[in-house]
Amino acid sequence: MSFAQSFPSWFWTGGPSTRVASVPRDARVDLFRGIALIAIFIDHVAGNWLSRVTPSAMGLSDAAEYFVLLAGFSAALAYGAVIDKRGFVTGSAQVVARIWKLYTAHIGLFVFTAVTVAIMAVKFGNPLYFDHVAIVPFFQDPANAIWQIAALVFLPNYLDILPLYIVLLAMAPMLWVLARIAPALALGVSVSLYAAAWSIDFALPNLATGGVWFFNPFAWQLLFTIGLIAGHATLSGIALPRNALLLVLASGVVLLGLVNSAPWAIIPGLENLALPDLWRLDPDKTNLSPWRLAHALSLAYLVARFVPRDAAWMKSAIGRALDDCGRQSLPLFCLGVILSLAGTVALFEISRAWPMQIAVNLVGIGLLLTAGRVLQWYRAATAKEPAPRNAVRDEVKAA
Repeated sequence: MSFAQSFPSWFWTGGPSTRVASVPRDARVDLFRGIALIAIFIDHVAGNWLSRVTPSAMGLSDAAEYFVLLAGFSAALAYGAVIDKRGFVTGSAQVVARIWKLYTAHIGLFVFTAVTVAIMAVKFGNPLYFDHVAIVPFFQDPANAIWQIAALVFLPNYLDILPLYIVLLAMAPMLWVLARIAPALALGVSVSLYAAAWSIDFALPNLATGGVWFFNPFAWQLLFTIGLIAGHATLSGIALPRNALLLVLASGVVLLGLVNSAPWAIIPGLENLALPDLWRLDPDKTNLSPWRLAHALSLAYLVARFVPRDAAWMKSAIGRALDDCGRQSLPLFCLGVILSLAGTVALFEISRAWPMQIAVNLVGIGLLLTAGRVLQWYRAATAKEPAPRNAVRDEVKAA
């Protein structure tokens, strides 16, 4: 496979990605992952007015889609390249090691959340906190709930993203093998699984709510797979397709999402400028509706096309801080959950007025950015050999 290979040829014939000796680090991956982590924190604080300006209020998709898409891309660079160079078993072993870290982080986060919610409910005499996190069955029958937690079939609110990532990452080695045969084959298998999630309600149970996982992994794997295929293209030296039709379609979908969400309708006097309910789209998040998928991919395409890898603003202090957050995505996600619970308590028990709104967001975002910088510094300080900031492996291991 050579750099001259066309996109259609690569898409239908595939091949190993090891022809590319090295791929320069794309700072946009971690920077936008950092932005997604900040947005997830903001959206998880109940009653947070700032959530009215996050992606969830501006279109048909939100930070969760971007996080999963970037996870697929990073998985290709981190583990797909290892499979090509060192074999399927070695690459899969690294995936298992990462899954174990995610699993233990999830269990630890569950314990912390359960203790925090119990303290909140007792201290403030408000049992609604149990319902807010959907953790009532755990306290009603903890002996039975323990194995359900361990088996990932008991997922309270706030704690559903890491299990999703665990399942998606477990799929990565086989998806990579299919992508090597032909990206079209990997995409075809992924689309078939996505169709099954919709047509036969193929999903995993969630005993915390009596339903299914809020993020159905058999639907969301399509977005992950597309990210992984994009990573394969990057390692294969395949450039992003650029043509007027794709640009028009992507722009149209993003504009449709903005009109459908009508964020301006919260401004007094502009309430009537929102679309009538009969005309508005109500995309399903659990099964990643085609509208959400199209909007996320369209926005990602526009960002990839119009935000340069070396954009000056990404080298600013805030850009570097966001980049650090993206590199430390697992601990920063866990910290974000903790801070969002604390922010919810502050708004509901102290005040929901502007001063408290500002304080909650400034403190929460400030702590996330500071933690990202400190963790990245600690990682570099304890490394056996200093790694250059543009190292590819430095980017993907934090996924």
